[in-house]
Amino acid sequence: MSLHHQIALTLVPQIGAITAKSLVSYCGSPEAVFRASKKELFRVPGIGPVIIQSILNGSEALRLAEQELKYLEQYGIQALFYTDSRYPARLRQSADSPCLLYFKGCSLDLLEKERIVAIIGTRQPSDHGRKICEELVEGFLPYDALIVSGLAFGVDVTAHRKASALNMPNIGVLGHGLGSIYPAQHRSIALRMTENGGLLSEYPHDAKPDREHFPMRNRIISGMSDLLLVVETAASGGSMITVQFAERQGREVFAVPGRPGDVKSIGCNYLIKNERAKLAESAADIAARMGWEEAGAVSNKQGKLFHELSESEEKLVNIIRVQPEIPIDQLTILADLEPGMLASRILDLEFKGIIRTLPGKRYRVC
Repeated sequence: MSLHHQIALTLVPQIGAITAKSLVSYCGSPEAVFRASKKELFRVPGIGPVIIQSILNGSEALRLAEQELKYLEQYGIQALFYTDSRYPARLRQSADSPCLLYFKGCSLDLLEKERIVAIIGTRQPSDHGRKICEELVEGFLPYDALIVSGLAFGVDVTAHRKASALNMPNIGVLGHGLGSIYPAQHRSIALRMTENGGLLSEYPHDAKPDREHFPMRNRIISGMSDLLLVVETAASGGSMITVQFAERQGREVFAVPGRPGDVKSIGCNYLIKNERAKLAESAADIAARMGWEEAGAVSNKQGKLFHELSESEEKLVNIIRVQPEIPIDQLTILADLEPGMLASRILDLEFKGIIRTLPGKRYRVC
């Protein structure tokens, strides 16, 4: 597919991620969308006259896309369309995931790291909150986890700075284009992050840090991660919006408890009290709940059991290992098993401690 047309499709007015995917699905490719006639576009479900006219007037989007391509080449930024095999598999599962991601960093392989932790919280944490955040980040070091946050003031940048100080890979998801850094005070840490991590955005390089961009970028933070960890937050705000995204995406949510009545911890305590988040006291506790082992550790139980697996069980395990958190419908197709037989095999593998079921009928090798 032409990256030029992929970028251009995201720049057409009135077209969001879901609409763009619908157009590509119906027309076959972004190029075909721009080649389609008015009559053909009217056949696409949910596409009305306003969107059709925007597509037919797509010359400006194509021109802007050409400029974007030149910028990407000049500054070493990579663009990933949602059909690209390098696009984060976890995020692709979300219906409203961005059509296009821009990445600047050391390696795209980070986006498919085996363990990814999103850490969020208030922009004005307490000293205790900062300390807890740093301890949690350091606690994930033995598990070879990638840390993801939003490079904002407070908990976000605390997580990024600690990870960078420990040479842990970490990625900042921005609410603006990669042509600038907001807030400007975080430029130096952002630069350091690109050396062993990176910066990610769904916006073209010159997109400003508009207020409405930040809630939307939160769906990327939660969607590309295995779990969402809330350190300190009030009863409402960006962190609680991210929790809602995580719940819809079937992600595990953890929250650090605070003292009763502490304004900065009201949100965390509320999430725990209402069983929308699991209580998080340490990274080791979280790793245990996720079924993680320290990097390099070998599960003796798994090693003993693997030789006992049937051919169909081995096939299932290999599929899940290659595609962590694969949805049940895709697993059914790839495993070539009837739903009832698939359910039986999965149950057997869970009893043997080989795989673990995650929320949303997704699976992961232990």
